[in-house]
Amino acid sequence: MIARFDPIVLALLGLVAAGLFQGYELYQDDRYNRRLRQIDTVKTEDDTDPRLMAAKAGRLASAGQWHKAVRLTLQAKAKAEGRIRQKLAYNLGTLYLHEAAKHWQQSGVWDYSRVVTLLGLARENLREAVRLDPDDLNARYNLEYALRIQPPPRESQPAKWQGHKSSVFATLPGAPRGGP
Repeated sequence: MIARFDPIVLALLGLVAAGLFQGYELYQDDRYNRRLRQIDTVKTEDDTDPRLMAAKAGRLASAGQWHKAVRLTLQAKAKAEGRIRQKLAYNLGTLYLHEAAKHWQQSGVWDYSRVVTLLGLARENLREAVRLDPDDLNARYNLEYALRIQPPPRESQPAKWQGHKSSVFATLPGAPRGGP
């Protein structure tokens, strides 16, 4: 004999199961939001959620602690997957881009090597963000901006030689007419 269940009972059981699942999701979200409200006290250990690490890195970046924010974002990016990894690559590229712009505005070409290095890191991370999500317009815009800006090449110091040349050829001893 085959047991038959009343469709109304099955529908009620389905609703109860869906309600329990929704309740558990709300509980998880509430727990996560409580931790976000106390983000300054969150310890960044190996088992910390990358989203919390990213939130703390954002707080550090807005407080002006750039180096700590970059370090924490790199840690979170190493553990993250999928959409979160894409957002962390975008955040990291943007952090590097802002820092490069700040150094360029403050020091100009005198801090050339630092600006060029930061721009390279920004481009690398923004490329990864665009590769992971080609539809992210902010990542594409920032990558385009990072690719377009380039400080002028470092200028060399003017020579202090005060003589004059008698010909257009170099004067190397032993070479006919000064060289090849």
